Amino acid sequence: MRSPKSTSFVSFVSLISFLLLAAFLRFHLLSFQSFWNDEGNSARIAERSVKLIVEGAAGDIHPPGYYLALAGWRALTGESEFALRALSAFAGVILVALIFRLGREYFDRPAALGAAFFAAIHPALIYYSQEARMYSLVAALGAATFLLASRWLRASPSTLNPPRLAGAGYVLIVSAGLYTHYSFAFVLVAVNLAAVGGMAFHRRELFRPRAARWIGLQLAALLLFAPWLGTAVHQVTTWPSAREYHPFIVSFLGVSRWLLLGQTIDAAQAVPGLIGMAGLFLLALRRRGQIVTPLIWLLVSAGFILGLGFFSEAFAKFLIGAVPAACLVLGSGVGHVAHLSRRYFQRIGNGKADAQRPHPLFRLSDPLEGLLAIVFGVLIVWTTGVALINLYFSPAYARDDYRAIARLVASNSRPGDAVLLIAPNQWEVFTYYHRSGAEVFPLPRTRPLDPIGTETDMEKIAAKYDRLFVLWWGEAQADPDRFVESWLNSRAFKALDQWYGHVRLSTYAVSRQAAKIESPLALRFGDSIALEGFTLKNAALAPGDILQLTLFWRAEKRVTGRYKVFVHVTADDGAPLAQQDGEPGGGLRPTSDWKPGEQVPDNHGILLPAALPPGEYRVIVGLYRLDDGVRLSVSPGGGDSLFLSLIRVK
Repeated sequence: MRSPKSTSFVSFVSLISFLLLAAFLRFHLLSFQSFWNDEGNSARIAERSVKLIVEGAAGDIHPPGYYLALAGWRALTGESEFALRALSAFAGVILVALIFRLGREYFDRPAALGAAFFAAIHPALIYYSQEARMYSLVAALGAATFLLASRWLRASPSTLNPPRLAGAGYVLIVSAGLYTHYSFAFVLVAVNLAAVGGMAFHRRELFRPRAARWIGLQLAALLLFAPWLGTAVHQVTTWPSAREYHPFIVSFLGVSRWLLLGQTIDAAQAVPGLIGMAGLFLLALRRRGQIVTPLIWLLVSAGFILGLGFFSEAFAKFLIGAVPAACLVLGSGVGHVAHLSRRYFQRIGNGKADAQRPHPLFRLSDPLEGLLAIVFGVLIVWTTGVALINLYFSPAYARDDYRAIARLVASNSRPGDAVLLIAPNQWEVFTYYHRSGAEVFPLPRTRPLDPIGTETDMEKIAAKYDRLFVLWWGEAQADPDRFVESWLNSRAFKALDQWYGHVRLSTYAVSRQAAKIESPLALRFGDSIALEGFTLKNAALAPGDILQLTLFWRAEKRVTGRYKVFVHVTADDGAPLAQQDGEPGGGLRPTSDWKPGEQVPDNHGILLPAALPPGEYRVIVGLYRLDDGVRLSVSPGGGDSLFLSLIRVK
């Protein structure tokens, strides 16, 4: 049997190893991805003075605590992506240490190490440790709250004088948590339920005086939060939020997957890990120790998220405060297995062959439970590895790439260009990367959108600038009727439409005159779509210009399918050198919505390559089915494309 010193040394080395693993996973590729929208808000808010940070937070939905902390951190480390995210990364490493300490508080050393290991590799904890937002800090403050509450409650249970240092620390941490994020209130409710339950079941004769002192701690914390309390109530009760409610089984499985494996894994990939974690969870329930406290923490925090309709893509991150509790429960399962192993080998050493023991849940031999635990552990580690690979390398889970957008705008912009941000709250993140060059206009100015005011703004911008780079993000809320996009598609020529995560970048050339047919035609595509003519604004262009072409379609009868228009600029051999594909009207006038006899003007912009050699090039158009790519035939003349005009590149 190992000596206590040997066991302590192994535990110390294991803990240090887990902390180093946690640090590596959190700082690995920390600046690899771009800031996304909310991180840009953090970066630009942290540039301000204390007064402006507080004033800005009052007009937002978040309290000012994290932004003030980030401003101080920024003053020490700088404003790079790595520097600003490092605050969350350090908070994530500290959280692993806190979870280990909580494991020692509630269980024993093996359970504490198991909990620390799960926290070190947990995909959600790593994800938010690599984001310049407040969620990693909220999780750490929540763990510190439970630790200090436990120390306060456990110290001298037979006396009415609990430790003042733990009490003062608790008050400061709770107020800091409330100033950091409002979801911290869920953790506060959980810690109070656990504390009241603990005082009610242990030393009941001391319940009233100890409860009175406990209430005093809560009031002291709220007193520190009092200057912001009115603002907090106003923000929480008036801020619009789209809530979602799902059937219980769907919500339960979704929340379980998020709590145990994070958001960088789909439901099918998560199945093995969920099985492993369910098994380890059952083993945890068989073990002695203060399992009730982390269960209250877990269930109360997750219950609020579900009950308030916050389990959605936008708000699931509020579950971060419950993840430490999930790690503690899983760690308890590891501790149970370690206990079984010790007991089994002790029995073998004593010559006792019977390692079977009854249990009210089920009956298994110690070796079988140990074997199952190994299987569960392999499933968990394997699935966690899949989630981590997705987190670091899968484009499907990457953050919106404003860095790449700003680089593209910088490399392609010229005098006479402007940038439109739809919605306007992209300003902070875009201007973090775009500090000079094309002027930036956030639109619309109001929510809900004012059509008259927005049209006036658009007309002023279009009169002054030749090309527009438009960033679309969150327009379902900022511009649900797509007023701005409809205005642009009818008066400008879209050349590019690219996605960077959830952000779409469009490039438009602005027309100075109303479109009309300058080159009449009488051609038919398929049996129901006629091309009446076209207008080519300028047939003499330079490399990097946007060719501006308006096609005039007419539905001769009801069009049953959806078709895309392609416009190619080709050399004599027919190879496309530049092109633009899309549904008519910039995607807003699909052919299936055309009315018989209706004329549909359709603007297309084709961005000519900057390295395009001088010479003459052909402009080719055609239509193809959206579902299978089959082109419509052109009549008279045959073929599946139509030569419109020559252009000359200078």
